[in-house]
Amino acid sequence: MDGETKNGTTASAMIISVGGTPAPIISSIIHYKPVFISFLASQETVDNLSEIRRACSAQSLHFKSQVTLVDDVNDLLHCFEKADEAVKRVINEGFSQDSVIVDYTGGTKNMSVALALASVTRGFSFSYVGGKERTKGGVGVVIDGTEEVYSNFNPWDVFALEEKKTIALLFNQYQFAAAKELCERLSEKARKQRTLFKKIGLAVEGYQKWDLFRHKEAYESFRRARIEEIEEWKDPVFAEFAWKTKSSLPFLKRLAQETKRPSKYLILDLFANAERRFEEGKIDDAILRLYRLVEMVAQERLLSQYGINASDVKPDELPLTLREEFVRRYRSGEDGKIKLPLNALFELLLSLGDDLGKLFDKNKDQFRKIQYSRNQSYLAHGFNSSKETTYSDLRNFVVGLKIFTEDDLPTFPKIET
Repeated sequence: MDGETKNGTTASAMIISVGGTPAPIISSIIHYKPVFISFLASQETVDNLSEIRRACSAQSLHFKSQVTLVDDVNDLLHCFEKADEAVKRVINEGFSQDSVIVDYTGGTKNMSVALALASVTRGFSFSYVGGKERTKGGVGVVIDGTEEVYSNFNPWDVFALEEKKTIALLFNQYQFAAAKELCERLSEKARKQRTLFKKIGLAVEGYQKWDLFRHKEAYESFRRARIEEIEEWKDPVFAEFAWKTKSSLPFLKRLAQETKRPSKYLILDLFANAERRFEEGKIDDAILRLYRLVEMVAQERLLSQYGINASDVKPDELPLTLREEFVRRYRSGEDGKIKLPLNALFELLLSLGDDLGKLFDKNKDQFRKIQYSRNQSYLAHGFNSSKETTYSDLRNFVVGLKIFTEDDLPTFPKIET
């Protein structure tokens, strides 16, 4: 049961700690006009509820209520257990967290502290009744008739710093699903920053899909996040993250527009992805990506410079010196297409006099050693875990092909806290 969502002056439900003075509570109830109240009272203050109800009825305010009694106001643990009961009464009634106000004005210090502790993680808003005129020279209780309600303070709008640090930690370690889930939970609890956390969650989702090579879906997630609006929040944790993300979107847009044909943008993206897997310690995955990248480099060169599709090579596109052998070795028995594997790609480039083919041929012994190490891994044909040196050697080999500079690589930002 959601009731009416609070808008600054109303609430569907309240949790109120009851003290010795009914007036502040009456002012609070008149201010918020709840339909349900969970009272937290002590044995000494429970009788005040009758006066509170009469005063509210006189203002034509009627509500359902339940009472949780504290037996020992000096025992903080006991007070917390009872406060937790009072909180659960509201939850069990089905009220949404953004329609609940916690008023901790009344009661002993232990009761107020206990109620705050029991409700602070629930996503409720807090309220307090104060006043300009107090007894005892301004340090006592608020004088009746001078009450002022200080309303709609949500602790999650202020105290979510640790949660933001956790989001940053998860994101920076590429644990995108967990980071997104935390953003979604915070968007349910926070009020003023609800929109911010929803947008951050969509941005994290964008990076998650980008990391999975789902470029079109990733771009759509970023579009829905409205990154420029995250910048406008000027949040100290996420502002720079938003700026860096916005600067990466043109590259992602090009990736999203690419077809399934090899391109320089896909090559750069695959290399950056391999770097992230290596950073995670997933060495076999990183090597697998770089090995595929070497193949893609040759495919891209053949397509862009010679119009040759490596998955469907026409016999007359092959030099005479290679034609008979390549047709015999690489024509598919299923669809009759000539499909060239990695080494054949570079052999064709060499035969065409291409500089990339020449460079590969010059360093082919080095690549064969890397290829042998790669083939012994679990993800290839063997039973060994790949070593970091294998990745480093393959990485250096790829960089040595001089098909791109590392400054051209897309990077996922780190969230600084």
